[in-house]
Amino acid sequence: MIIDLLVIGFTLFGVKEILFKHNGIEISLHWVIMAFVIGYRTFELVPRIPFHPIEILVYAIIIRIIISGAIKYRKIPVAVTAISIFYVSFFIIDMLTRYNPILVNEFKNAFLLILVYFITQHIHFHKDYIIRLFKTYLFAASTISILGIIEYLFPSFMSSLFGFEIEVASIYGGSIFSRLAFLFWGSHLAANLVPPIFPILLLLKAEKDSITNNKYYLTFLVITNLIAIYLSGNRISWLVLTTLLLITIIQYRGSLIPYMKTYTLIVTMVFVAYIYSQPVEGRYISTFKALMGNIDARYDSSGRARMGRAEIAIESIIKHPFGTGWSSQGWVHSDILQIAATIGIIPSFLLFIAPILLLLRSFSLYLTSSPDQQTIYFCLCGLLIYVIISFCFNGNILLVQCGAPLFLFWAIADAYFSRHKQVESS
Repeated sequence: MIIDLLVIGFTLFGVKEILFKHNGIEISLHWVIMAFVIGYRTFELVPRIPFHPIEILVYAIIIRIIISGAIKYRKIPVAVTAISIFYVSFFIIDMLTRYNPILVNEFKNAFLLILVYFITQHIHFHKDYIIRLFKTYLFAASTISILGIIEYLFPSFMSSLFGFEIEVASIYGGSIFSRLAFLFWGSHLAANLVPPIFPILLLLKAEKDSITNNKYYLTFLVITNLIAIYLSGNRISWLVLTTLLLITIIQYRGSLIPYMKTYTLIVTMVFVAYIYSQPVEGRYISTFKALMGNIDARYDSSGRARMGRAEIAIESIIKHPFGTGWSSQGWVHSDILQIAATIGIIPSFLLFIAPILLLLRSFSLYLTSSPDQQTIYFCLCGLLIYVIISFCFNGNILLVQCGAPLFLFWAIADAYFSRHKQVESS
């Protein structure tokens, strides 16, 4: 199938560039980010144990780091180190007591995210480098959105081109609102990768980047990605987007209109008005009801099942506060609960508190930094909020394609914060 050939070709070329190009380590994260477009595509190099292209790229990067003797610019944070120890310890115990392929898959997918963090310690992060990375992410996430919209508008064309069957999924079990399935990517979870685009666009706008200087291109990016998020019916992406928009409006207040240009604000307002004119409005409100434990069955087809899984995980945590081992819980749909139920409350707490503490530090730097540095700190704050919400209300760490963006943004924010401390010390 053509899509499999594209994935294999992309992966092999990326490995070649990372291993043999003179700046292979520097460009490596760009390849990892571009691989986010691939979604659920995997290879079975070992029977019943699939490998994602992101995994192959990460292993290639680590090999390049080892053979090149790359400088380590930063230490891995204590919280991430401690989480790694818990990961490995439980894996060894589980392998000795109850081996199964699912156990291996869960561990390697979760541990791969730690390796993403490890890689960033060998890259010198500065403002220009981060902006280049973010531009690559903008391209990757927008590609996901564009492919999804094309699929929605021209299902027969996409079906014949890539060889998958188009299935229209309804949010309500009827025909009121048909959600975008993102079949090229593999799931409507693709929408979770789109909201970070908006704080990134804010940063690029502040830096007067060529992408945002072109008002038509900027408008296209804003509209396209908003539509993709809307059509996905994915409420976590809606929640993240709402949160990011609110903090942006609150923080910039009167300067928002001249800063973002009137046309962008008008586009956003029209889009919001359109949402609230549609039946999807009920599902949007049901997001906040679900957060308070009130499941509205009229608009929430999966909330009760998710709540049930969360309750089972909480019961398990109460009975076994130090976890029941990898592959013992299924998919909980919350990384915080997943880790607590699987390998204990200590690593779960670290996974929860570490990004929050980093967010508070980043916001403090935003408030005290010079004007030319403020927007990047604000952007990093937005990305950390995205990470924290995702950890709490989504299941990401068992899916490489969903978890890698979270750990990458977390690592980037930590790297830039560490650089600030080094500059202050010197």
